[in-house]
Amino acid sequence: MKGFIMINVEPGTEKLVYDRLEKIKGICEVVPVYGERDFIAIAEVEGISDLNRAVMNVREINGVTNTQTILGMELKF
Repeated sequence: MKGFIMINVEPGTEKLVYDRLEKIKGICEVVPVYGERDFIAIAEVEGISDLNRAVMNVREINGVTNTQTILGMELKF
């Protein structure tokens, strides 16, 4: 299962948050972005409970002000 965690942070905390995001189990990539969000963290996990754990760990980081998570979809043709 793949999840995309969009993250907002307080100004000046970007480096601290980035470093902490990279250490969270399940997060395979952290992408700084322009626009309404500051980062998108891509999580590759076994199931929803693992994704929930990763999101809760993100929310505990000092400097994180908001998150929004989108679940990846598996297309079957």
